[in-house]
Amino acid sequence: MTEKEITMEDLEETVKRTDEQLDLMEWKMDNVEKELVEPVDIQDVCVMNLLKSVSEVRSDYMQLRRELVEVQALQRELSSRLRAQLRLVHGKFARLRQRLAAASPQR
Repeated sequence: MTEKEITMEDLEETVKRTDEQLDLMEWKMDNVEKELVEPVDIQDVCVMNLLKSVSEVRSDYMQLRRELVEVQALQRELSSRLRAQLRLVHGKFARLRQRLAAASPQR
């Protein structure tokens, strides 16, 4: 067999597998459509509502986590700024104390 013939056979085999997969997908789509057309019973509605509620709770939880992370970052930033200001105040206090000590008359 030539390389061209081998390539053609491979191509034909690939087309055959693709055709089989398309048939399978069509069969699955038909089943899904049939299920959608069938009336939904109350238990299915309850399950769908429960799944929707769980999804909403999960979404709310993720939003809350994002907000908590943001609050924690803001707290760290505020704490860092307060520490820096406290260091400045301590430094100024120490300099003022030194000036007072230098200015006060020696006994």
